[in-house]
Amino acid sequence: NKMGKKRSSEDVDESKTHAKKGKVSETAEFNGTVFKAMLKEPTKAMKGLDTFITTAKKLPCPDLYDVVEGYIKISMECSEIFKLLEGDKQTESEMMLIFQSLEMILLRTASDLSHFSMVGFTIVKKAVSSYMKLIQTSLHSENHRFVRHCLSFLSAMVSQGADTAREVFSHFHFTKGLSALAKRKDKMGRPDVRMAYTQFALSFLVSGDNVTIGQLLEMKDFLPDILSSGLKEDRISTVNLILSTLQTKVVQRQAISKTQKVRFFTPSLLAQIASLYRWNGIVDASTDDGKNAEEAGKMVVRKLVHNFLLNLCCSRKHGISFYDPSFGTAGRAGNIVLLQFVVGLKQATEDDLVSDLMVNILRVSPDILPRFFKETQYSFIPRLKSAWTDNITLLKKIYESQPEVSKAFQTREVVPLPRLLSMVLVTSLPPVCNKAFFTQGINFANVVVQHTTLSLMSFLLKRAQRNMELCLDRSVWLASDLYTPATMQDFTQQYREALGKVLPDMTSIVSKWQSLTKKEKGGNEGKKEGDVKEDATKVEQPEVIVLKALILQVMCLYQKVVPHLVSQSKFDFSKLLKGIVSEKGMREEVHPVLQHQILQLALDLPASKFSWFRVQDHVETSSGEKSVFFLLLKMFVSSNNNSHLKMSTRKLVVKVLKDSGVFEYTWSELELWLKHLDRLQTDQQDTVIHFLERVLMCLVCNPYTYTDKVASLVQEAAYLQANLSGQDGDTASIPISHIDDVLDMVDVIMEGSEGETEELGPALSDDLILQTFPFSAVVPAVLEARNKLPATYRTEKGVIYDYMATVLCDVLHCQRDPLPLSLALLQYDKELNSSEDPGPPHHSIIHLHHYYTTWLPQQAREPLFQSCESPLHVSPSPVTFTGLLKTAYTQGASALLEDSFRRRLEKSLVTMETAEYPVAAKQILLYIKTTVDNFSMVRRNTHLTCMSAPMVEGETEPMVVLSVLSSILKHPCIEQWFLSLELSSVPPTSLNPVRLKLLCAQLSDCILGLLQSSASVLRPLNSLHLLSPYLEAVSRALLRELGETGERRETDKESRPVRAFMALHAYMEPPLLQELVSSLLLLPKETLITLREGDGEGEEDREKSPRAAELSVYGRTALQVLTETTSSSDASSSGSPVLLLSQAHLQGLATLLLSCSSPSLETFLLQALRTQPGNAKLLHTDILLQCLRGPLTAATQALGVALLQNCSAHRLCFEVWCLKPQHLETLADQTETFLPLVNSYLRTAARKDPARPKEGRWLWSRLLCQTHCYLSTRCISFLSVTPFRWQLVDPISAVLSVCPEELELWRTSVLSAALRWLSSSYGHNRDQNTAPLAQEDSILNRLTELLVGPQSISPVVLLCLLSLPEALVSLLLSLVKRSPAVCSSSHFVVLLGGYGATLSTTDQNLLLLLQEYERNGISLVDFQCMLWGPAAVEHHKARRSLGVSLWQQPSSEDLLALLSPDTMINTITHFPLQRRIILQEGKELIFKDEEVKDLGSVYDPCFLLPLFSAMLQPESVIDCLKFVSSHGLGVTMVSLSSYDPKLRAAAYQVLASYHHHLEAARFREKRQLLYLLDMVKNGIRQQNLRMPFVLTTYITKVARQMLKPEEHMYVVVNRFLLSHQCLDFRRVPEFFKLFYSCDMEHKMEREWILSVLEEGLKDRQCYDLLDQQGIFQTLLGFCCSPLCDQHTQTLIVRVLHQAGRVTKAAYNLTKGHGLLTWILQLLEKSQTCWSAEPVSPDSELHPATLWNSSVTSPPLTTPLLFSRLVKAGQLSLYLQTLSSILQHCGTALGVHGEAGWLTLRPQALSSQDALALLHRWSTLTHNAPLLSQLQTVAEKHKVKELLGEEKGRGRSSSVQAQAQARSHSRPKEQEEEGEVERREEEKTLLDKCIPHLRNIFTHWEPVSLVCPPSSPTQPQTQTQTQVEHVQLFTNIMIQLLESRGCTESDLHRAVLTACSLGTTCDDQTTKEGLMLLSLYIHEMWSGAKSPELFLNHVRLANEIQGSVGTKDQKKNSKRRSQTHTALRTICSDLLSGLQSTVAP
Repeated sequence: NKMGKKRSSEDVDESKTHAKKGKVSETAEFNGTVFKAMLKEPTKAMKGLDTFITTAKKLPCPDLYDVVEGYIKISMECSEIFKLLEGDKQTESEMMLIFQSLEMILLRTASDLSHFSMVGFTIVKKAVSSYMKLIQTSLHSENHRFVRHCLSFLSAMVSQGADTAREVFSHFHFTKGLSALAKRKDKMGRPDVRMAYTQFALSFLVSGDNVTIGQLLEMKDFLPDILSSGLKEDRISTVNLILSTLQTKVVQRQAISKTQKVRFFTPSLLAQIASLYRWNGIVDASTDDGKNAEEAGKMVVRKLVHNFLLNLCCSRKHGISFYDPSFGTAGRAGNIVLLQFVVGLKQATEDDLVSDLMVNILRVSPDILPRFFKETQYSFIPRLKSAWTDNITLLKKIYESQPEVSKAFQTREVVPLPRLLSMVLVTSLPPVCNKAFFTQGINFANVVVQHTTLSLMSFLLKRAQRNMELCLDRSVWLASDLYTPATMQDFTQQYREALGKVLPDMTSIVSKWQSLTKKEKGGNEGKKEGDVKEDATKVEQPEVIVLKALILQVMCLYQKVVPHLVSQSKFDFSKLLKGIVSEKGMREEVHPVLQHQILQLALDLPASKFSWFRVQDHVETSSGEKSVFFLLLKMFVSSNNNSHLKMSTRKLVVKVLKDSGVFEYTWSELELWLKHLDRLQTDQQDTVIHFLERVLMCLVCNPYTYTDKVASLVQEAAYLQANLSGQDGDTASIPISHIDDVLDMVDVIMEGSEGETEELGPALSDDLILQTFPFSAVVPAVLEARNKLPATYRTEKGVIYDYMATVLCDVLHCQRDPLPLSLALLQYDKELNSSEDPGPPHHSIIHLHHYYTTWLPQQAREPLFQSCESPLHVSPSPVTFTGLLKTAYTQGASALLEDSFRRRLEKSLVTMETAEYPVAAKQILLYIKTTVDNFSMVRRNTHLTCMSAPMVEGETEPMVVLSVLSSILKHPCIEQWFLSLELSSVPPTSLNPVRLKLLCAQLSDCILGLLQSSASVLRPLNSLHLLSPYLEAVSRALLRELGETGERRETDKESRPVRAFMALHAYMEPPLLQELVSSLLLLPKETLITLREGDGEGEEDREKSPRAAELSVYGRTALQVLTETTSSSDASSSGSPVLLLSQAHLQGLATLLLSCSSPSLETFLLQALRTQPGNAKLLHTDILLQCLRGPLTAATQALGVALLQNCSAHRLCFEVWCLKPQHLETLADQTETFLPLVNSYLRTAARKDPARPKEGRWLWSRLLCQTHCYLSTRCISFLSVTPFRWQLVDPISAVLSVCPEELELWRTSVLSAALRWLSSSYGHNRDQNTAPLAQEDSILNRLTELLVGPQSISPVVLLCLLSLPEALVSLLLSLVKRSPAVCSSSHFVVLLGGYGATLSTTDQNLLLLLQEYERNGISLVDFQCMLWGPAAVEHHKARRSLGVSLWQQPSSEDLLALLSPDTMINTITHFPLQRRIILQEGKELIFKDEEVKDLGSVYDPCFLLPLFSAMLQPESVIDCLKFVSSHGLGVTMVSLSSYDPKLRAAAYQVLASYHHHLEAARFREKRQLLYLLDMVKNGIRQQNLRMPFVLTTYITKVARQMLKPEEHMYVVVNRFLLSHQCLDFRRVPEFFKLFYSCDMEHKMEREWILSVLEEGLKDRQCYDLLDQQGIFQTLLGFCCSPLCDQHTQTLIVRVLHQAGRVTKAAYNLTKGHGLLTWILQLLEKSQTCWSAEPVSPDSELHPATLWNSSVTSPPLTTPLLFSRLVKAGQLSLYLQTLSSILQHCGTALGVHGEAGWLTLRPQALSSQDALALLHRWSTLTHNAPLLSQLQTVAEKHKVKELLGEEKGRGRSSSVQAQAQARSHSRPKEQEEEGEVERREEEKTLLDKCIPHLRNIFTHWEPVSLVCPPSSPTQPQTQTQTQVEHVQLFTNIMIQLLESRGCTESDLHRAVLTACSLGTTCDDQTTKEGLMLLSLYIHEMWSGAKSPELFLNHVRLANEIQGSVGTKDQKKNSKRRSQTHTALRTICSDLLSGLQSTVAP
């Protein structure tokens, strides 16, 4: 880049000067020798320099001789050029040529001729030491061009490297006179002195080291002079160069401290840089924008400086911003530089970018906010100027950027509340916003100023509200360790008070509203008078509307944020409704925004702030004055067009009335009054509103009259009911006393005691509220007002009567007990009837009277309105649902049963509104209650079904559904009558028993159907608690039924409680369901089964029964419930069983299975055994015998298999059953049927079970031999699982010896089973050098006997073995190691035929096998054949067919032809660097590489290198070209990077041999290959050097390139080779030249060198090489450049991806180069283009997809992280964070999984992580026992992480010793005090870690670690330890059993005596006693009353031990039976002990 810039920067005059000079003769080539000769001749020296400069500017060029390289090769010190500076004083033109020529040389040595860097350093050294004074003097010349070349020469000197930069900096005198150079500009934009001076200064930043740069930044007159002198007028390229260099080399350089940056970037310097926002320099770069070049250039510069200043001022990591946790309240100086800089930004209100910069700086550094507003020159005093508006806009921008909720609450330490308040106010309240500011702004006589002030006030109040919401959120502070909820409430109060001091009082806000209203009124009056300003008023109207809305919004916020200011105000806020609504309703000219805001204000403010029922002065109408509540009702009925407004108004009306205290418990009734008011026609609403407002005003002003009236009516109804039912007065007064208490509470509430109701007692229940307040006080108030209405109203305003009748009818329908309301209506109707009014009453009154009379007792009814016309002729036909029901009900029961009525009812349901459902449901409930109460007068009650069924259908809104169902299910009538007959709890009634039974049955059935349909709706609403009373009733009824005697219980008929239980059991709680199922299962057997007539079928040993049994109703019910609950628990996410089956349950099910045949019962038992295998130990062996005796179906087979697998007693029973003679024939006949059972038995019979005698297993050999041979040969395939069954082979072989054919078949089966078992054993990644286990050893001996003849294995057998799975190859290796005599040279054909020369496990084992043959003296060399694979077999066939005379040994070409080119290239790319050619003892024999997916695609260098060595013997003939083209040279070359020195030595030997052959070879590419090998040879400085893999990859690719002369890279590579004599192993050759190539094929060159990096970056050595060369910095920088295309970007990302596999590279790139930030930036930059186009399978990977696919989620814990957790505070914080992450991760994964979103694979906490956490915690707590246990675990299981930490502790001891030595220098007292405090603090922190550790370990998923194979001496110790553990557990369980009361049983004492665990017992006796005890404990602990299964097991064990009858078997098993005398003794003692206890 430098060189390119220098060449392009030459001006036109200079090029003309050179063009005018003479040319060098074309015949003589101008080379280094010619140039040197010309320099020695004084006359030609200048001409030679000129020619040299002209030529050097064109270099490097492939068609031009490189004169620079030629000259420095023959003159390393350039002494000829320096001589020209000596002697007489030279002219400036001569010195210019000299400096320029030296500059050309230096530019080349710094770039492509970097291997001549010593030449450059020599030039710099000589120039600095001898000519620096001359150079500095030249800088003061008047010749601009000369000065420019001097500065360029200095820049070239600095660019040689950090050393030369240091040299120049130390010798150069930076004087003040140099600052003049920064001002020497060229106004035309040509290259000038300032440009060169700038490059010289920046060259120190580019090439200097950290020390040099630090010294440069400390200089005040060098870089600052450049930045402060004409930066605004510089060219774009200069500005870009300065800013980019400062950003990359200063700002983002981590070595430069933040303090150094702050000292350098002073406020004045930042201001100079900020002046570039107004840049007006020269555009010398083209922009992509096609607009004006000058404007586009300005935009480019503005973006450059903006990004630079943002990074510098706003970055915590790289910038100069310091974090102040006190937010500037601690009084520290803080970010003083940023403060002064921000204060100096004057254009923030004019320039958006400057504004953005200021906002971001203040966002990052809020501590300077208060001081900024104190020192800023912006004025915030309200005034009518655009500048003030802009200032306020800037202020809002600043505070909008701050977080909504202050970060002061996120502090990690407790801050005092006053300080915390100051910190919160910093980011929520500007210092300039005080009371004077707001007051002046509000009162300013201009709408714009007022609006600006109010909007700012609203903005600040909203921010304060967010903070207060957080402060009042109890859940946040309950989880906080710093503050309590009470503390934050105190803080909130202080916060409110602080804001109240700043904000204006409420009066100011209200007065502003009033003034606006007066102005508007004045404007309207002006219009009436014909004022000229009418048009102006129209224009201002929208502004006034917005201002009014803003005032209302501020008032609402006042109530939420500073309510004390609202409470202090005496203003009547109901006056605010003036102008919003009138008597005629909502004004059309009023904007909806104002309507909404005034309603919101009324909803937010307390009711005491409004005079709703007082007449306002300002409302003037012709009809008199109206209250505000009247206006509110008008607003409600006139807002039909706006649903939101309608809803808000409804809420406000209800709130106003509810806050009055009259409707505390009856406010829901108000909804009825409002609903029917809204349904009236518009012309009728006004009349009703007048009436309703008058009634409500009267009620609110005098509430006690009407509440007492309601109470008296309720008491009167109670007395009346008591008299009707015959109760005495005391009994009836019980509910009345409750009424009095409740009314006292209501009086207190109405007296205005706000917030004190909690102290009055517990909350009232819903039933008591409905009983005490059946209707509201508005009912008597309305009826009283009705009676006082004038007679004219009946005709003129009859709508009032209709409205009252409709509402009162609905209120009547909502009553549970309609008597009080009916009495109230009757009382007021009597008043109306007795009044002096002569006219008849309104027809609606008569209708209502006839309707409610239905619910009056006969004694209370009075004939009224007799003289009036019958209401039946007047009323119109109803169409609504409720009207139809009402009409039909009044007509009688027959009308309800008509089909036409049902059709009309269903039709009305379609048009019924959702809100009407609750009232309709209550109406039906009222009719049901009344009908049930009067059932004696009704013939049938079938209409109940049709009335209750439709109500739950078709609902949409959940809240409406819940309301309807709640009303229905909580109704006393429904609750009391459900299953009342079954529970004997029938409500009092006068019905006879027959009708009562019919009624109860009908009601219960209807209610059950209702419950079924309701339950499915209630479950998704989480409201199943509504069903609780009914579920309890079902359970009580069912338990009552089950408790009846057998005579009364009907087992074949389904009762109503059973039917209800079957329908509702899915909704019961698990404990209740468990109780009911247990009661069913524990019923007597006779109850659970029923007998039916039929023919009994069974075996001979079974009794024939004339009746077949089946499950009864109760049995079927229990089974169905169990099945459904089990399947539902399996389908649920938790999988935990809903019901737990006890031993009694299982015994009950077993009894059922034995008593009757039920496939469903078998299926359920099988499912129970699969989910809980331990249940098999609780089932009696009779179940297994039942399965064996009965027909073996699939279910019984599976049931038997499950029993055999999971219970020892069942296996023993199976053995005994099989040994009976009568069953042998059954086994032989039904072999296929019994085979699954035999298979299950064989899989489990070999388990160590001391409680089961081995005689049973030996008797199985007799069973196998006596049954058909088919059974034995089929069963032997199952012998391949456990080794014990091999003991059966000898007896069976002895029996089959009489039949040779069957014996041969048997031996074949045994051989197959042996191979399978060994294959399984060796297939589990066994360590090859570990000794075989004892079981493997015995089977290997057996296999050796089978396979090996007298001398060796036959090749045919060997070939068969090799065709088997790979595990058998390792088996063969074990055989050869055990018996070396089996080796033979004839095996080589088979071994080599199966060998593939790869690193697959099979091939590695075969190579080890070949090496074993070599060790046994059978050499492959003697075999005289090096072929492998199928070629070896074919070659062997040809050799045998042709004979020895015609056979030819394979040539080297034949061997090389076997190498697959793809596999060879893959081997080079994925070379196994860790592979060892000679394996070490004690190390793993099989090589594994996790990074290589398929090791079978990589050749084994341990085979190839010896092969190549044998091919390249001196006497051999080899095709050297073929060796290269087949990639043999490449594999050999990359072998030089191996970590194994012996492998490298072999590779060096192969290279030496190949070099010898290559010298004598003849082919076209010989010279290039020879030169390449010589270069490699010359670069090797030490013996057996390990070369970096990246360099061996480079050499391999170069060698491959030599065979492709047609490609472009051939020329490039050869040019490099011919210019070097040796290869530098410290650098990547030609990286920068190829990467920054200027060639036409530069993309190819760049791709080629990047492929070298990608393939060669393997380990830390490669990374260090690349990092030392600065390659990663280059790649990261170039990838973000616009010059980088997408393909190159992908290649670079691949290189970085490869580097990420190296630990050090990943750490350094992330830490030092900001790789993660770079990735994010790259992804953001390229996201749009990548997301737009889909990725096809064949397309190239984009960087984004590459990273996404390759970078996996990092582990939660790493050893590196643990090694850094050396302090208690660090560990505490880490554990807290990890615990939170794991908890959140589990929750998030669950939520995302339920939502069906794509989630990452959950990463569990591994055992290693858990152990590492424990280890770190125990280390810090000095817990020695835990550390010792962890160390034992680590050594036992080879946990590398813990072993590594132990070693690290040893290394860290020296560091601790140094720290202790330093601490001795402190005063002793100070040290002791500090140490004590530190220890106490650490102890506290470590104690806090314990809960976090527990939480973390709940996420740990333990994995069973494979223990290392034990030595022969260990098993005895391990067995003894296991026995001790079992004995301890058994003792504990016995004590627990005895605590249950088992000690009183003789059986318990007999068992303990027989299985005594005395000290005299041997190990065998102890084990068998423990195992028998475990069976006993398991059965008894499960709840069994008697251990039947255990006793049966003891009897069978005793029986089978005495059944070994034949002499031969007794003789064979004599030794074995001696070992089981202990078990026989225990069993016989136990049985005899039991008989002795029973005998008396």
